[in-house]
Amino acid sequence: MTAAAPTLAIFRHEAMATWFELRLAEAEPAYAAQAAREVFARVDDLEARLSRFREDSEISRLARLPPGESLPVSEETFDALLQALELSALTGGAFDPAIARFAANAPADGRLQLHAAGRRVACETAPVALDLGAFGKGYALDLAAEILREWSLTHALLIAGGSSLLALDSPDGTGWEIGLTPRQSLRLHRQALGASGTAVKGAHILDPRDGTPASAYFRTWASAPSAAAADALSTAWMLLDRDEITAVCAARLGVGAALLASPQRPEALESFGDFPLFGSGHPLTSSHP
Repeated sequence: MTAAAPTLAIFRHEAMATWFELRLAEAEPAYAAQAAREVFARVDDLEARLSRFREDSEISRLARLPPGESLPVSEETFDALLQALELSALTGGAFDPAIARFAANAPADGRLQLHAAGRRVACETAPVALDLGAFGKGYALDLAAEILREWSLTHALLIAGGSSLLALDSPDGTGWEIGLTPRQSLRLHRQALGASGTAVKGAHILDPRDGTPASAYFRTWASAPSAAAADALSTAWMLLDRDEITAVCAARLGVGAALLASPQRPEALESFGDFPLFGSGHPLTSSHP
C-alpha cells in the first residue's frame, strides 16, 4: 500500500518587489497560518529597513551619510551588511553590496566601516550607495527560518521569487527535490539554493570591479548553508571563472556551484564543490576537487 503524501500548507506574500512562499509539511493548518503571519510581518519589517527604494529605510539613510559620519542601525541591518561585506571579500569583489559605480547616475562609492559598539555604520571617503538586491531576499529567508524553528515547524521549504530557496527538513528525510534543467535536479536538505542568469532580464549583471556585463554563463546556481550566502554567490558565479569558483567553494564549508553555459545544452551542467546534484539518465560534468 502506497503511503499517503504529506499534507502541505502553502502561504504566499508579496514583499521586496517579489513574492515569498512557505511550504510547511505535517503542520496543523491554523497553527501554521499563525506562524506564517509572523514570518511575513518580519519580512515586511526587513523591507522597511533594507530597501533602497524607501527614502526612510536605513539603507537609504546610509547612502545619504556624509563621509566621516556614522549612523546607528538595527541589529538586522548591521548583521546583513556584515555578512554582505564578508561575502564580497570571499569573492574578490565579484559580489558587492554597493551599487556598481558604473551604473548610470550612481554616486561615487566609498567604503563602509562597521563598528560593533553601538552597531554604527560609517562611510570612509565618499557616500556609499547600497543595493542588497537578491541578497536581501535571501537574508529575509534566513530570518524566516529562525521563526519557523521557534514555532517547531521544521519540515519546510521557503522560497523568494523562485530564485532563492531555503530548505529545512523534508517530509521523507531525503530532501526537497528542486529541478534545475529538464534532466538534472537536486535534493535540498538543510541548505539554501540561489540562482542567477540572463534568461529573464538579459545581461543585467554588471561586474562591480570593472562594469563589464556577465557573459560566460547562461545560468548559475549556488548552494550554501544560508540563503543570503547562496544568493550572493550565485551572482558572483556569473562573473568568476571556473578556477576562481573552485577556490571559493574550497574556502567555505558547504558551498557549491552549478554552471550552465548554454540553454541549448542543458545536459552540460557543471558542478563544483558541495553541490547536492543528481541526474536522470544523463551524465553530469563534474568539477569536484
